[in-house]
Amino acid sequence: MPLFKFNCIFFILLAVVTLLAHFHIERFQSTGAELLTTSWSTRTSGKSQIDISKDFIRISSNDPKMVTSAFQYLQQVPYGQLAMFSAEIKSHNVIKGAHPWNTARIAITQKIDGIHDQYLPLAIQSVIGTNEWKTYQEHFYIPPDAKIVRFSVELHHATGSLEIRNWRLYPVIQLTLYSWSRDIILYAWGGFFMILIGSCFYTQQKKILLRFLLISFFAAIIIGVSLPGDIKTFIFENIDIQIDNANPLFSPISALPWDLSKVGHFVFFLGFGLVLRLTASNTSTWKVLTIIIMMACGTELVQIYVDGRTPLVSDVLIDTMGGTLGVFFARIAYPFNLKYWNHI
Repeated sequence: MPLFKFNCIFFILLAVVTLLAHFHIERFQSTGAELLTTSWSTRTSGKSQIDISKDFIRISSNDPKMVTSAFQYLQQVPYGQLAMFSAEIKSHNVIKGAHPWNTARIAITQKIDGIHDQYLPLAIQSVIGTNEWKTYQEHFYIPPDAKIVRFSVELHHATGSLEIRNWRLYPVIQLTLYSWSRDIILYAWGGFFMILIGSCFYTQQKKILLRFLLISFFAAIIIGVSLPGDIKTFIFENIDIQIDNANPLFSPISALPWDLSKVGHFVFFLGFGLVLRLTASNTSTWKVLTIIIMMACGTELVQIYVDGRTPLVSDVLIDTMGGTLGVFFARIAYPFNLKYWNHI
């Protein structure tokens, strides 16, 4: 396979530069004071409880029909600006309700003008199950025409308990140096992926169908990587709803404790590995696996610069396992379908 050594060197350099930029170039600078106060309102029922101190909030509920929350309306709102929220969050035995958004969550929302008690999300951090203390951070834009902005910690038709501490919410600006470095790095990663997939075309199998499938799986992976976090969440929530509503037979499927986005990671890399192995039939298996690993690591590193996305080692492992299984399937199938591919 041509350019293999070049691709490996290019990948290593890009990965190092991306990580150095991530850890040493600050993205935001604070432009104002803390937006939250110590004054909280609460919403509880007979089966829920809320404990609030100066720097700690704990809410718990056994009533999935109620929204249990501690909230406040922002008095000093930086309209038309970016804001940053950060907090440490812990949950215990949170069981989500009937809909994907029925979880334990921290929500910053704006009131819809003219509609009673209806709010649109500006930023939401949801958790389910049991999780130890973890720091969450998210930035969001407050529209200039927002009427009322509300911050809430809530169990939204879910049961269990949610705790937060060391919260902060303040206006910020994005630094120019970060914007420049982000654009340069993303363009460089785009060039790397184009060269990588282009080099895969110069192999023994040059059939149109194989090339089409290879570019299709590659495009699906890149599109999935580039989706902002809120759009990704919206898409998978709607898929989950469609599965629930499609047929009662699918109910056991939707009840399984799996993450559809992780399933997508595995399936698309499985297809990519299978087609890549069939396309590069004369290339050594270790080179094919190296390309899969570079794709898995590269697509996760790119997510450093995609809003609402977080690079995860677990996703790299899932992608690599999917791609490796695809290679394994192709190795099994190849001796039996070589004549078939040669006639396409």
